[in-house]
Parts: sequence; structure tokens; C-alpha cells
Amino acid sequence: MATKIAQLQDRAAALAGLLEENAKVEERNADVEARQAELVAEAEKVQADLERETAIQNKIAALRGAVSKSAAPVEVAEAPKPVAVSREAKRYTNLRGFDNSSDAEACGRWIRGYVLGRSEDRAWYEKNVEARALSSNDNSKGGVLIPETFAASVIRLVDEYSSIPQQANVIPMSAPTLYIPRRTGGNTAYFVAENSETTNSDMTTDNVMLSAKDVRVGTRVPNSLIDDSAVDLASLVAQEFALAISKKIDDAGFAGDGTSTHGGIRGIQWKFENETLTAGIHNSSQTAVTSLTVDDFLTAVAKLPSYGRARASWYVTPQMYALAMQSLALSSPGSAAELMNGVNIPRFCGYPVLFNNSMRTTASTNQVVALFGDLSLSTHYGLRRNVAIRASTDRYIEFDQTYFQATVAFDIVTSDVGDASTAGPVVALIL
Repeated sequence: MATKIAQLQDRAAALAGLLEENAKVEERNADVEARQAELVAEAEKVQADLERETAIQNKIAALRGAVSKSAAPVEVAEAPKPVAVSREAKRYTNLRGFDNSSDAEACGRWIRGYVLGRSEDRAWYEKNVEARALSSNDNSKGGVLIPETFAASVIRLVDEYSSIPQQANVIPMSAPTLYIPRRTGGNTAYFVAENSETTNSDMTTDNVMLSAKDVRVGTRVPNSLIDDSAVDLASLVAQEFALAISKKIDDAGFAGDGTSTHGGIRGIQWKFENETLTAGIHNSSQTAVTSLTVDDFLTAVAKLPSYGRARASWYVTPQMYALAMQSLALSSPGSAAELMNGVNIPRFCGYPVLFNNSMRTTASTNQVVALFGDLSLSTHYGLRRNVAIRASTDRYIEFDQTYFQATVAFDIVTSDVGDASTAGPVVALIL
């Protein structure tokens, strides 16, 4: 009985919120008035049910009180205790988009409650998660902001899937454009004789400009799918958005050619293939990737200046690693045994191998096979706005679909890769 009363009280609270929200609509059309009438009718029924259940509960209490005062009490068989229903959130598995099932269910409930207007899910979210100031979100004015748990999941996955945010120099941008001072030349020390004048020298600098670019990804989902499994859907959308954003970031940072496809960004691989950076390039003169030798890679290593070696790594795709490097690594003593035993930490010539999926998977003449050095010294990843996600049921209302959109603002600038006479903190091996 108490459980029934609690359910009615929860429903009454949800209806009160919906009626209040509907009452704020200034221009009411027929649909709004009809919805308001439905809510009022349901509210009256819930109120009547709640009064009836409360009266029954009070009557039971009164009867038990009268029995306890009787001189010859009559034994009343105790009603069987209702089986307690666990209020623990349903456990979901294989939700790679979230750290835990609780966040996943909260996000799924939020989508159904605040995007689709399901009052039961909205009441659940307000009661079990946190009563945030969500009433300011207006679905009719371009969509509602998805809760932080959803956006945080996408951000985490972007950082996990993308190589540039992990390996480049990450710089938060407080404005759409940011200038970073860069040292281009230093002071010079001189030997001088006693009582001689000191020869002065000046340090020279310039600026690296980061200009944030907006990137968006959107998809529409049938509302029936959200009704059936909003939790699994939230996990799937988080993964898909993260993969799309990660690919765009890495494609621009490694292979960007300066066109609108890559937001005007020129990637580090493109620079080695199209600019005069001969001091930091080893041209192997081989005709095929599979013909490369250990000496070709060591010659590239030899070109890297000492300041780029402390955290130096190889940057390559898994396919190129398998074709050009793994066979050479397996020919060294102990490597084959490690691979057979399942211990195959990617290293080559003593340095870690860091994979990405945007550089070349195979190469022809004058194309990059692998990069070597410290990407955090050559490439800047400016993050103006982290991932934010919105949802709207209005855009595709005729299809009964909900539109989800993720946005992020960033820029990538590779500013230090040397020139024709001086190698930079990253060097390249090309065919």
C-alpha cells in the first residue's frame, strides 16, 4: 500500500512540473490546450487515487489501533510482506561509451524525459540524479543541451581514440584566436679579453597563431528506438560521435592539406611531403615499403636533434608498422618469443611506436613511411571549446525522429619541423 502511495506521489510531482511548464507557454495553440487538458484530467485522477489510497491506509491504521486497545485482542493474521523491489539501476553491459551503467541509465532517462517529454523518466531523473536548472533548455529554440555525463563520455572517448590530443602540445584557448610566442634564435656567448667590451646579442622570437575552427557531427534517430533502448542508444551515439570527431582531428593534424576538407590545417605528414624540409628527411631510395632495412630507420633516427630525443617515438599507422617495421623487429633475438607469449609492446630501434589511423597505410616514391621524434615539440593542438551535444525533436518531427548534434572548436598548427638546413624535433623516413 505504501509503495502504491509513493508511486502516486511521484506521479503527482511529475504532473505538477509538467502543468507548471505548460502554463508558461504564452501563445497556446490547439495542441498545447489539448495537452493541458490531458494533464489536468490525469492530475485529477491521480489526486483522487492518492486520496483513496491514503484513506485506506488511515483506516488500516485506525483498525490496528482499536485492536491494540482491546482487552481481549483478536489475532489478526499479518498480511504477507510485499517483496521489496530493488530501486537499483538496471545493469547494462558493453556500454563502451560510459564509465559505468549508472551514468548510462541517467543519460538514457534524461533523453526520454527531457527530449521526448516522457514524464515518468523526467521524474525519475529529478529524483535519482540531481535537480539541475534544466527548465531553461527549450527544445523549440534549437534543441536542448545533453547532460554533462554524455558530453564527458564523448570527450573521454575522443581523447582515447584520437592521437593528436594525446601526443601534441595541448593548449587551452581562451579566445577564438591565440598567439603563442616562439623562440627563433638565441643569445650568443663570446670569449673576451680582460678589460674588453662585451659583445651584445639579441634573442629573436615570432608568434604561432591558433585560430579555432568549428567541427560538427549530427545524426537523427527514430523515436521508437529511443523508447525501446535509450541507454544503449546513448552509448552508441557517444561512440560514433567520438570516432567521427577523432578522425577529423587526426586527419587534419597528420594529413591535412590546407583545403576546406581539413579546415585549412596543414598536417605534419603533408609538410614533409610538400615543403622543403630536407634536413629532417631521410630518403631511403627504396622502391617498396617491404624493402626497407633497419639501416634506413636508423639513418632517420640519426637526423633527430638531441632536444627531440628525450620523449621520442615513432608515429605510424598499424598497417605501415606491420609492412615495414614488424618483420624487421621480429628478426631480432627475443622478439619472436615475446610475440608468441602475447607480450608484444610496440617498440622499434629502442623507441616506442605510437599508432594513428590518419597517416599512410602504404607508400610510394617520396611519400612518408614513418615519423620519428617528439610531436609535442612540433605540433600545437589548441582547444577553444570542448565537445558539447544538443538534441532536438523539432527538426525531423514529420519523421518522428530526434536529431543529435555534437560540436567542438579547435585548431592544429605544426610550426616546428625544421627547414632545408636544420632538422626539427620530428624527422621523416620516406621512400
